[in-house]
Amino acid sequence: MAKIDVNIKMYRVGELGDCFLIHFTDGTATSSVLIDCGSFRNGGPSVERMKAVAADIKTQQKMAGGGPAPFDVVVGTHQHNDHLSGFVHAKDIFAEIGMKEVWLSWLDDPNDEKATLIAKGQRKLVDKLQKISALLPAMATAGLTNTVGEPSAADHINDVLGFYGLAAATADSSPAVPQDGINNLKSLGKKVSYLSPGQILDLPGLAPGAVKVYVLGPPRDNDLLFDINPGKGESYESKLTAAANVADGLHSALTNFDDGQTLAEEGFFPFDKKFTRSLTDDEFMNSAYKKKENHWKTIDQEWLDQAEQLALYLDTYTNNSSLVLAFELVESKKVLLFVGDAQTGNWLSWKTIQWNNPAISLDSLLQKTVFYKVGHHASHNATLPEYLEKMTNPDLAAMISVDNSDPNITKPNGWKMPAANLYKHLKQQTNFRILRMDGKYEPDCDPKLPEVQKKWGSLFANIDDKAAFVSYTVKG
Repeated sequence: MAKIDVNIKMYRVGELGDCFLIHFTDGTATSSVLIDCGSFRNGGPSVERMKAVAADIKTQQKMAGGGPAPFDVVVGTHQHNDHLSGFVHAKDIFAEIGMKEVWLSWLDDPNDEKATLIAKGQRKLVDKLQKISALLPAMATAGLTNTVGEPSAADHINDVLGFYGLAAATADSSPAVPQDGINNLKSLGKKVSYLSPGQILDLPGLAPGAVKVYVLGPPRDNDLLFDINPGKGESYESKLTAAANVADGLHSALTNFDDGQTLAEEGFFPFDKKFTRSLTDDEFMNSAYKKKENHWKTIDQEWLDQAEQLALYLDTYTNNSSLVLAFELVESKKVLLFVGDAQTGNWLSWKTIQWNNPAISLDSLLQKTVFYKVGHHASHNATLPEYLEKMTNPDLAAMISVDNSDPNITKPNGWKMPAANLYKHLKQQTNFRILRMDGKYEPDCDPKLPEVQKKWGSLFANIDDKAAFVSYTVKG
């Protein structure tokens, strides 16, 4: 068994998104793994980019005989559009390539009773947030929208619904619900496996024991799956039910604007209709209430904060549901860590895993990590500091699937990706060996600069920067 080289291609999807094609080479034997393929939006340009990405992947999979070599494994980490939309928009191309195995998390298992209950609650909450989002723009006529240009509750909800392919659908952008991507993977894979933390697998396509794959997440523990800071006695049923109940109440309150009828759910509304008054242009409204400098005193929109909290809760849960895999090159004792968008609860759960081999520990896996796919586009809550600090291998390098031209980042008060403090610590841990999807580097990380190339040392030769992707090879 020769030492195994691993080439990792991070595809440039043109906006927020994840698509990683990985080739393991052991002498003459190879194994190809695709982890996710998606982008945030579903309009015409996004669809065409995903088709172009899939076409390039097909080229990379070409066999010597001319046909596309099927993937040994395709991984769908979690049900967000920016990880799965490519399996919808480019399904025909992936069907031509073929998939020997598909790996999904236990949460996608239709025969897992707990997963089925969670999926039902999640679907209800997504549906209700869609209805709430559709009603919020009408609040402009009731004086409930922002008047000084800051993002509204509808903006925040649509940001989250965008991860499900459900926000702002237009004539040229039919939604690609992530569930469709999962369903397509299930139909294309010759074998489908639903993975749970603690499993250890041999990588298909290579000799048994050459590459071990450790399943770290998502957790089966209810508290860790659903909470950023888990509390005691909270179950998956009660959490999603409570969130859905709040959404029901908010939806009822918003529909009270539609006509003169008083609904049975009136108690959810901040004030009964009999107390409401129309906002006319009288002396008080013009001289005091509508003045820009008095905006901070108004409470019109405060009661809508719960809609934003529901959306953030849904987003956090779905990211926490990410399938997390650590690939160990057994002979060279090097680990590649792919965490999807795992947030705090998922990371915290790894230390609770009981491996069937006492020689395996979380600390040893982290210490052997030479490649880290940074979680959730390097947002502030998707890399646990305690664990990052344990990635002490001197060869550690990282990839960030971020595109700073994405409208969610460039808009006023946009998403902070990469998060400044996290980026600072990533530089320290990797000795500035960070590759970005968009190629937009700060000077101390720009691999085009000689002083940065010195920080990479001999590892710099393993970088290949192309139009379609940026790649890095881990030498065994």
